[in-house]
Amino acid sequence: MSENALESRLRAVEDEFFYQVDLKLGEQLRQKVEREQKRERLSQHLTPRSDATLDELIERGIDEHTIATLLLVPLAFVAWADGKVTDAESDVIHAVAMQHIKDNDAASIELIESWLKNRPDEKLWAAWLNYVVALRERGLGTATAMLGQQLLADAKKVAEASNGFLSFGRIAAEKQCVLDDIRDALDRP
Repeated sequence: MSENALESRLRAVEDEFFYQVDLKLGEQLRQKVEREQKRERLSQHLTPRSDATLDELIERGIDEHTIATLLLVPLAFVAWADGKVTDAESDVIHAVAMQHIKDNDAASIELIESWLKNRPDEKLWAAWLNYVVALRERGLGTATAMLGQQLLADAKKVAEASNGFLSFGRIAAEKQCVLDDIRDALDRP
């Protein structure tokens, strides 16, 4: 075998090696960029926005669409706890929803509107409770705590929205019961 043929084959091996390295590096770069984009989209819905917590959520399959559902479903049930949704409660839910629904997602807005006009089925409430408990069981402690803080704050705003002048800032018993259910689901070990 000539020296040129041997050198040519060596270059082919080197080329293949570096091609594989380039592919792997390219894939790693693509994954890094994709993760950063997911973090950015998700961070628009949550505060505080630590990368570790956002990564924990992403690892569990939670994205900007899932987070909106997690944070909005309970608000509808708080509003309906006493059998009706007041204009003030509806306004609070719309304001919270607009923080979580990007690009005027018509389907999401329509869904929230339907929850405000017609009481959602109790199956949705049970499914939400079960999902949150499953998240906790899968070890999503830090992220669930963060979600819980935001969710409870928003749910309390809804519960307080319909308080009348003479309620002295107290939350109605029915609404407090739903708030307690939310807290229990978020705090279960």
